[in-house]
Amino acid sequence: MRFKFLVIIGMQVFLFFGTFPQKAYAYLDPGTGSYIFQLVIASIIGGLFAVKLFWTKIVLFFKNLFSRKYKQ
Repeated sequence: MRFKFLVIIGMQVFLFFGTFPQKAYAYLDPGTGSYIFQLVIASIIGGLFAVKLFWTKIVLFFKNLFSRKYKQ
């Protein structure tokens, strides 16, 4: 019971300090946005390449999955 109480109090403290952050004197240069954009595009292209590479295995998996006849 005491552990549950401590967990609840800990979550409340974490949420309180997470909701009211102190000022951060930080600077994001223009190159940061470009880098994030490059990461997103590279992830999409890499995912599409992986699907293309394994397309026959993906198709065979779903064909086997839906064409199975269950013996009862």
